[in-house]
Amino acid sequence: MSGRGWLCALLCMGLAGVVRAEDVPSVDGGVAEEAPALQTVVTGSRSQERVRESPVTTEVITRAEIVASGARDASELLSARPGLVVQQGFSGAGLSMQGLAPEYVLVLVDGERVTGKVDGDVDLSRLSMEDIEQVEIVKGPGSVMYGSDAVAGVVNFITRRAQRPLGADLRAAYGTLNRLDLDATGETRGDAWGLRMSGGLQRRAAYDLDPTDMGTSGSSLDGYDLSARGDWRGSDTLALEGTASFSHRVQRGVDLGAGNAVFDRATRDNTFASRLSPSWKLGGKATLRTDLSYGHYERRYLRDQRNASALDSVEDTRDQQARLGVQLDARPGSHAFVVGTEYLGEWLRSDRLEGGKGRRGRGSFYAQDTWTLWEKLGLVVVRGGRVDLDSQFGFAVTPRAALKVDPLSWLTLRGGYGWGYRAPSFQDLLIDFENPSVGYTVRGNPDLKPERSRSYNINVEVRPLRDSLVWAGVFQHSLRDMIAASLQAEGEALRYSYINIARARVRGGELGVRQSLPGRVQVELGYTLTEGTDQDLERALEGQARHRLTAQATWRHRAWGLEALVRGALTGERPFYPDTNGDGVADSYRASRTVSLDARVAWLMPAGGLQLFVVGSNLTDAGNPNDLPIPPRTLQAGVSTRF
Repeated sequence: MSGRGWLCALLCMGLAGVVRAEDVPSVDGGVAEEAPALQTVVTGSRSQERVRESPVTTEVITRAEIVASGARDASELLSARPGLVVQQGFSGAGLSMQGLAPEYVLVLVDGERVTGKVDGDVDLSRLSMEDIEQVEIVKGPGSVMYGSDAVAGVVNFITRRAQRPLGADLRAAYGTLNRLDLDATGETRGDAWGLRMSGGLQRRAAYDLDPTDMGTSGSSLDGYDLSARGDWRGSDTLALEGTASFSHRVQRGVDLGAGNAVFDRATRDNTFASRLSPSWKLGGKATLRTDLSYGHYERRYLRDQRNASALDSVEDTRDQQARLGVQLDARPGSHAFVVGTEYLGEWLRSDRLEGGKGRRGRGSFYAQDTWTLWEKLGLVVVRGGRVDLDSQFGFAVTPRAALKVDPLSWLTLRGGYGWGYRAPSFQDLLIDFENPSVGYTVRGNPDLKPERSRSYNINVEVRPLRDSLVWAGVFQHSLRDMIAASLQAEGEALRYSYINIARARVRGGELGVRQSLPGRVQVELGYTLTEGTDQDLERALEGQARHRLTAQATWRHRAWGLEALVRGALTGERPFYPDTNGDGVADSYRASRTVSLDARVAWLMPAGGLQLFVVGSNLTDAGNPNDLPIPPRTLQAGVSTRF
């Protein structure tokens, strides 16, 4: 057997794992909308590049895969992805990556930060999928390009642009939990301009995983969203893009407090986001782009105690975020330079903050050089760095180095090392909150320093056949100055504050294979090993499974108009350290392993344009009210059409 054959056999034997979309065929067994060699991404370098040539490993979920999955929001789309874990909690559905909690993952839409974090997390269920063209996932340190929060990685949702002279899409679905989803989009395109508009309506009843009490495990939902994206090219040198979106969500549930107190809870979230990006071509190999964005998030939280009013509360939060950035992309010779500067301002008003409001500003300068040393060998070296000056904590410096090489046409090696940081949130700095029903207070610490990280990753990709991909990688994150809660007694009450003490190390590996089989069947298998340790407390990180298996199979028959998708995940035991009686001592336990399974079947009617589909979510009925409050088994049927 040749050297290539031995290597392919060793990597394929018994391995399952993460799939890189650069070699992913569509669900019909053919190549997706764009050939893999030509498919472009922007997240890894903030500049357009072909995914195969990118020195930073980038996973892409295409529009075809989004539709085939049946996912209605970002949390459903990413829930079974290798190396990613969607965590359900009070703040919604947060995304954990490579063993690090959601606050270490940066979530973007069209390259802009999503406004409105709750308890440090971005709720992925707020991001609807009807207007997303593709999702780009970059694992590993991304602070050199994006600054704070991009410690474990970056997920960028790219919205759809108009492609047809005149067109529309409609989708309607209804199912258990009285779940109703209605989506509509319309688009038009001229010679030098395009406009796309969309809207959606969502409704769902509350659910309860523990019928022995009056509380609910998941809230009801009533909401809608509107969005628009336009582009215009005034000449060969000038182009303009703009987006705007608005969403409204109301959620209601029932909570249980101390002494069997019952609380009716409701939250109302309004989110507005806008972006304007003019760009100018400065000759054939340079482009200057300016980005101006503004995001506004409002939340009203109401808590009404039944048969009493002493513990009733109404809390208002208003988060505003604005960014102004200028970036120059230049490609002289064998180099690709990205140089930029930006200013990020954030203003928060909240009843839980000391003084009721907080304000901060962060100015940044970043530069990166992607140097192709040997084109035939695909040898590319990346050197970059970023400096941030924050009005709260001062300077943060984050360098990065990366290397890519294609020693053989079927083999790609990538590696990288970088620094990262996470700025203290307004909650960490300024929170001033009392919970009299339990008897504790929380105070922020304005002297907190940013959390720091040092990370590396090494990845190997093998393409033994045209429709095959085998992938393996290892990673490690070392964190210091982690922000942790400090407990102190104040008489009979407890006071929590935040301090920089914790250190943690997270390391692991991901293995994967994707293979097209006869009969237009495509299979993906994945395995992730994660070992996270709190080095100060000498224990495993909370809620993190050491082992996780994922699997997905797709099938499509063109002549019959049928397509089907089945995906699932096996998640190992997870450690938890709750303080159930408020004595300051953890009552630790390990959650049992879980199995989740989702499926979708669709039929395109012979008349054309009309598709019927059925979606099943959490078919194994996994979940519990304590540490996995996910929705129970649900079924939904619907219809979609294109004009």
